[in-house]
Amino acid sequence: MNLLDELSKINQTIEEGLKIDLSDPDFADGRDELLHIFLHEACHAAVAHCVPWVHDLEEKEHTAVDELLARFLEVKFGKALDLFVHSNAEFVEELSYYPVAIELNTLEHLIDIWDTVFWPRKDLPGMAEYTLNVLRYQQVFYHILPAADWATAQAAGVYSPASLDTEGFIHCSRIDQVERTLAVHFKGDEGLLLLSIAVPKVEAEIRDEDLYDAGQTFPHIYGSLNLDAVVGVTEVIKNEDGKISFTRTNNIG
Repeated sequence: MNLLDELSKINQTIEEGLKIDLSDPDFADGRDELLHIFLHEACHAAVAHCVPWVHDLEEKEHTAVDELLARFLEVKFGKALDLFVHSNAEFVEELSYYPVAIELNTLEHLIDIWDTVFWPRKDLPGMAEYTLNVLRYQQVFYHILPAADWATAQAAGVYSPASLDTEGFIHCSRIDQVERTLAVHFKGDEGLLLLSIAVPKVEAEIRDEDLYDAGQTFPHIYGSLNLDAVVGVTEVIKNEDGKISFTRTNNIG
């Protein structure tokens, strides 16, 4: 028996037990609360279905990622259904009781990335990976490279691409710049990997620059990349819409 059947059974049992017919107005006082609770639980169920590896995380991280992803879904579907949803500030306060510590500005950053990068492609696993990295490392940059270059770096114990000799730095992107970087610099290339780089772990200097009048700044690493700063390696695969699928192929952080 599924959940909806169980709810119907509860309603039917009360009606039969008291010989009454319950109508929608009879639930007016608790209707909004019940719908909110159901929406909340349905979003958690969706997270468990779409991103099962979240439950393999250590308890505190599992709780944080699970609650945040459910929140992202709850806001989207709650607004679409015209249902009550707590404000961001109220949500942050609720999380503190778990306890999960997250700043309001961090939550707002994650929501912005969810809205612009991951929600349009309905990529819940990709958002889970990004959320986990932000919780662990605060700031994460990305670098695209051929799989062969990554194999060379692993053998050498450090990543020193040709751009260090020609330009003096390693090109990186923020999560919302990755697709543009791929389209401009790697169009048609196959066998690419996407490195997730934990900024606090990078030993070389990082500068935020717009060196080519691109209209936005990009992070540049001025020196070789120490491999322990690489916290994820993802195969670059495009979905049916031609968008990158941020598939969790390997997590080494």
